Amino acid sequence: MRLRSWRGTTVVTSKPRWKFPWIRILIVLVVLAIAYYLFYPNVYSVRADAIVRGDLVPVTPEFRARLDKLLVGCNRSVLAGQPVAIVSNFLLQADYQRQYLQGEEQTQLASDALAQNVATSIANSEALHEKYLAAELDSERLAADFGSYDRAFEAGAVSKVTRDAKQTELRAARELASGALESWKASKLLTQQITAAQTSRVSASQDLLTQAHSVEQRLGSQPLYAPVTGDIVDCLDRPQIVIEAGTPIFDIFSHQKAYIVAYFNPDDIGKVHVGGKADVNITGLSHHVTGRIAWIYPDLDALPPELTRFFWQHVQFSEFRPVKIALDGLPAKERGLLYYNAQARVSIETGRRRIGPWLIGQ
Repeated sequence: MRLRSWRGTTVVTSKPRWKFPWIRILIVLVVLAIAYYLFYPNVYSVRADAIVRGDLVPVTPEFRARLDKLLVGCNRSVLAGQPVAIVSNFLLQADYQRQYLQGEEQTQLASDALAQNVATSIANSEALHEKYLAAELDSERLAADFGSYDRAFEAGAVSKVTRDAKQTELRAARELASGALESWKASKLLTQQITAAQTSRVSASQDLLTQAHSVEQRLGSQPLYAPVTGDIVDCLDRPQIVIEAGTPIFDIFSHQKAYIVAYFNPDDIGKVHVGGKADVNITGLSHHVTGRIAWIYPDLDALPPELTRFFWQHVQFSEFRPVKIALDGLPAKERGLLYYNAQARVSIETGRRRIGPWLIGQ
């Protein structure tokens, strides 16, 4: 714009139009939102990084065994009762095989002893039976002779002394026959007892032999079964190695036994109480879940490697207080989506809190 005067032409510049600072206000709002996100939750709650844990169920052999074959791969899911591995124990198998052979030999010896003892007892019983029959015949003969002498004595043909002598001889013969009968009966009873005892001994030897043979066969090739349904998280993937009894071949994570371990700053642990509620955000679930504080571990611990993100979180710089959080209300379908060592975030409401002269909270 130019103005004309007697002195000449003068250039006049108009003032710029004032604009509303939308960009500055937007930046301020963003900064306030970030500050609200970072600091507001810390006023009303304490938060901590967490990890999904569970009481792992081991699959172990009952004896020192050789791992012959793995039937499932590591990091797989298994069902309760599913065969997962084949193990054998060649050392114990050799011991039981030796016991089996020794038992078989002892069983044969017991059987031979049975036959010999029974045969001896039967022969003795038959001899006593023949002795009894001979005594009985002799007793019958003397009874007939005594009857003749008694009739002759009545007729006066023989003397009383002769008759009494025959009577005494008859009594002795009858006593001998009675003793022979008792000996024969005792011999038959002894034969029955020997037969029963030897048969029982042979039967017991046969049972032990059968058991030893069964154990030997079982040790030769025995499957191991998964005790629960879940995911395999630890696996001894080295077939043909010898492992001791109780050494886990697999560790199975059961979803039904899953819980959360949160690592709180020791300064915040005073705001955490057993039985309280916790808001848990778990990787793999699309929504937050409510947990229950089940236990506060008494000792400080390092942050697990899965949760360690910064150098100041290593054990040489800081330690944390672990807190166990139970997932009682989590449905079984959602439990099936959990996996071992999954990361989580835990938030616990602390209620009112005084900051300077202000009381903030519900």
